[in-house]
Amino acid sequence: MTTEIVKAGPVAEERGLTRKTARRLARAERLVYGAAGTWAAIGPTLELPWWAHGAAIVTGAVSGWRLWRRMEGDDWTGQLSAAMRTLPVLGWSATYTAGLLAPVFHYPNGWPMLGAAAWTAVMVPMAPFTRSKGLRQAAEKLPVLQEPQPVGEPEPVTFQDHVRVLWARAQVTGETELHGIRQYQAGEPDFEAVILAPAGQAMPPALNKRAIAAVFDVPEDAVDTRELPGYGPGRLAVQVAPRLAEARHHAQLHAALEETPGQALERMWAEHVDITGGAAPGVDLVQHDIGEDQIRLWISSARGQTLSVNHAKLCSALEIDDTSRLVMEGAGPREAVVYIYRANPLLEVRAPTREDLTMDERGRISIGVAHDGSLARIQLFNFDTGRAQHGIAAGTTGAGKSGLMRLLGAAQRISGVISWMADVQGGMSMPEMEGRIDYFAKGPVETMKQLRALHAVKVYRENHSSGRGDFDFHGPWRLIQWTGDEINRLLSSLDQDIRREAAWMIGDLQKTGQKVGIGVDLAVQSLHLKELGDNHEIREKGKEGHVVMLRTASSSTQGMGLDGISPEGAHISPIPERIYQGAGAKELFEGTAATEGVPTPGMGWLITEGKAVLFRTFVLKKVNGRYPQLEELMDSCPMPTLTPGEARAAGAAYARRGTPATAAEAPSAGTTSAPITTGRPDQTKEEAAPAPETADEETPSPFAAAAKTPTIRQRILAALADKPEGLALKDIRAAVGCGTAAGPATRSVNNEVSTLTTEGALINLGKSVYRLP
Repeated sequence: MTTEIVKAGPVAEERGLTRKTARRLARAERLVYGAAGTWAAIGPTLELPWWAHGAAIVTGAVSGWRLWRRMEGDDWTGQLSAAMRTLPVLGWSATYTAGLLAPVFHYPNGWPMLGAAAWTAVMVPMAPFTRSKGLRQAAEKLPVLQEPQPVGEPEPVTFQDHVRVLWARAQVTGETELHGIRQYQAGEPDFEAVILAPAGQAMPPALNKRAIAAVFDVPEDAVDTRELPGYGPGRLAVQVAPRLAEARHHAQLHAALEETPGQALERMWAEHVDITGGAAPGVDLVQHDIGEDQIRLWISSARGQTLSVNHAKLCSALEIDDTSRLVMEGAGPREAVVYIYRANPLLEVRAPTREDLTMDERGRISIGVAHDGSLARIQLFNFDTGRAQHGIAAGTTGAGKSGLMRLLGAAQRISGVISWMADVQGGMSMPEMEGRIDYFAKGPVETMKQLRALHAVKVYRENHSSGRGDFDFHGPWRLIQWTGDEINRLLSSLDQDIRREAAWMIGDLQKTGQKVGIGVDLAVQSLHLKELGDNHEIREKGKEGHVVMLRTASSSTQGMGLDGISPEGAHISPIPERIYQGAGAKELFEGTAATEGVPTPGMGWLITEGKAVLFRTFVLKKVNGRYPQLEELMDSCPMPTLTPGEARAAGAAYARRGTPATAAEAPSAGTTSAPITTGRPDQTKEEAAPAPETADEETPSPFAAAAKTPTIRQRILAALADKPEGLALKDIRAAVGCGTAAGPATRSVNNEVSTLTTEGALINLGKSVYRLP
């Protein structure tokens, strides 16, 4: 005979009491005691019906009778629990009854109230009802002695019998049985067997690998199942091999340590990138090339899908802490090349050479170095279309706009291009340009004069171009490139007249200057229309040639710069203000992180010829606030200028450029102006000198002249002013000059009449007859 200690089973009518439930129950119980104690103190003094007072007495009597009945038997736990639950009711009933008997026995009413208060003070902290439930639950968990059972046959102790017992005791196995158990090695838990369902039944769906692993308390990957060939769904072969799984894990770890870098890269891509919620779900790693300092990845999405890659997530998946080390260039809607560098490749960039800044046979100059080591080029002249090229560079203060403008000015002089530059900031941004280019304007006043002169040269070329639709690069005139630095200061001027005139002249030069060999380059901090004189065309025409996106202060500027020209599949990542090497989480935690980052002026994205390339402008060494290397490059080449006819058209502002009189009219950067030679290298002094009789003539504002010319709308309204009976549409066209040399186009007049009618400025009398309201 043996005696076993087993855990007492839970009582069916009792619910489990967790700590959270106990706290809630005690809180509710104490609130009841507070309310009941208050009623026991004041209830007996109130004039209530007899049955209301009697209910309190009866409640106590019934509770006492039930407690007396409960005391019978040997269940001491239940008796103690019942006594604790009845105690509050009996105490409250006695206190209430004492208050009712106060008039009978003539003792003060204060004593019953004091008794009610005492009862409340004891019951609230004690919470006997909640404690009784906790006591009952604790008693249920105590071990109890089981009745001695007669000793039967001893349980089998073989491995196979042990496995069968585990299978039979598990609930998830149901009525299935385990047969054909074969242990792989004595003393080891690995075995295989066959699971048999009852005759005519299929294997239970719940009996999967996870459930079987729970039966034998082994890792899930240690279980393998397969169907038995030639048998139905009522048989299933199973293998439970935790030792084999452990050996397999070690082998995989060893293989991971011995795998090649390429295999490791492919594994990382498959496990962390090309997954649901990853950096590039559905994007395949087609090919890779691992070098010493650079890794290139050719990636592609499925046919019919566009490439979508999260730059930050990709850096995280490939364990790249410095996001500037990963660059992605799109190659169409579904393919791209990812470059991963050991260190940011643009931290160290060389200085320019004369060959870099010399225009090639395609009209291109080099302005910097791309991330892959190739040259970053922009086009000044397109020989295919015969047109000068425009450009725009955007970047916040310190992003490197002025450095880019310096390179443009030097390249233009070295390449034989007439360079006109305006520094609206007063010459502070580019002091090296003064005296080294054909026309350098400082401040807003000189810039306005320069723009008027340039517009006059444009008109001169238009009048003498013999009807050509393109520019003859090798003809009598040189290519002119006008560069405006900090042009936002002019286009957002508080003087409305200056702002409107500047915006009009720049926009007109952009629209019509290309055909006569005049290109416009703008450097701005913001591309918002408010900063561009509310002229949408300035921004859009500026993006026709090349766009340089340096570090910007807002994503909206970047979006405006790339809207409509962003190459398909391009992934433009932001440019940080500084790049910190050796500033990862480990270095930050250990307190060894670099605190001095490398600034990134001149680093940005070049968007041109349908491509977006991460690059950095050539870096020059500054000496005493100037760049002597750039000055030497420019001084080694002759400075191209206007022809005499163009100089006369440019007027007095051009003739007096760089003189003290001109400098006195505008803010100066404090630099002295070097002598300016006029004329092309192959011209004599007499040919290059401007006509003296025109040297004092100020160039008139083309905007004022354009403003005096009545618009089509004004002409239409003037034609109908004295015609109360109205005019037919054909008569309106004749009145405004359609068909004449200076008259508007017929379609333009028709559209304006329709617009005026829609706006209510004209009344349609029918049959294409219109009059004023």
